[in-house]
Amino acid sequence: MVISVVAGCLSLAVAGCGEQRLAESELVTASRWLSVDPSRAMVVLPPGGPPVIGVTQRGYENAIAQTISLATRGRAPGENKIEVAFFTAADLPDSAGVEGNLLRLPGIDDFAVAQDMEERLPGVAMAPSAVFVQNKYGPFGYAFGRGPGGEACIYAWQRIADGDSIFRPRSGAVSVRIRICDPKASEAALLRLAYEYSLNASLRRSGWNPAGDAPAPAPELGQAGAPIYPLLQAPEAAAPPRAARRRPARAPHAETDRSRDLQPVPDRPLEGYPTVPPPPKP
Repeated sequence: MVISVVAGCLSLAVAGCGEQRLAESELVTASRWLSVDPSRAMVVLPPGGPPVIGVTQRGYENAIAQTISLATRGRAPGENKIEVAFFTAADLPDSAGVEGNLLRLPGIDDFAVAQDMEERLPGVAMAPSAVFVQNKYGPFGYAFGRGPGGEACIYAWQRIADGDSIFRPRSGAVSVRIRICDPKASEAALLRLAYEYSLNASLRRSGWNPAGDAPAPAPELGQAGAPIYPLLQAPEAAAPPRAARRRPARAPHAETDRSRDLQPVPDRPLEGYPTVPPPPKP
C-alpha cells in the first residue's frame, strides 16, 4: 500500500516537471510577418545604396512577400524600404485586398500608384516621370519629389512577368516597389538604384521564370572579321579660359603746374659763365 502511494506521488511529480518544459513551437505571434536574415533579401541594391537594416517575410498560398527596411535619413515621413513579392504560376485574385491567404498582385495603373505613393510618402509632392525607362528586367516607372527638408525622394515600381498566353501556363510574376529619400542624393543617384538592383532569389517551381530567358549574345561575338572596339569616353570639356585679372585703375595724378618750376630766361649773359654763340644759320 505504501509503495503504491509513493509511486503515485513520483508519477505526479514527473508529470508536473514535464508540463513546465516549453517548446518553441508553442509560441504563437500576433503577426504573420517573420524576421529573416538580411542575406536572404530577395532584392539587392547596387554598391553605394542605403544599407539594409532588417528584412521581414510572409508566406501566402500564391506568393512570398518581403519588406526590406533600409537606413533612413532626412525629415520626410516614412521609412526607406523595398517591397517585393514573388508570385507563383497560380491564378491571382483581382479584387482589392487579400482573400484568405492569397496576395493581390499590386496594380501599376496611375490610380494604384498614386495611392501607394500617398501611403508611403504622405505630404510629399511626387511628380511621375513621363520618360520611358527600362532596366535589365524590363520597363519600370518612377516618380520624383522633394521632402519637407529638401531631401530627394524617389518611388519606383515594376512588374516583372514573361509574356503569358493561352497556349502555355503562367510563368509567375515579381512585383517590386522602391521608396527612398536621401538629403544628400540627386535624382540621378536615386534613379541608378532602380536601374541596377538585382533579384537575389527565385521560386523552386516548375515553369517559374517571370524574367524570361537571358538574351542570346550578339551573333558577331567571337566571329572573324567583326572587330569590337572599346567604348571611347567622351572627351572632357575644355576648361574655360581663365579670365585675366584686371588691375584696379590708378587714380590719375594731378598734373603739376610746371609754370611754377620754369624760371624766366635771362636777357643778358650771366656773370662767371662763358658766352655760347648761337648755331650758324644754314
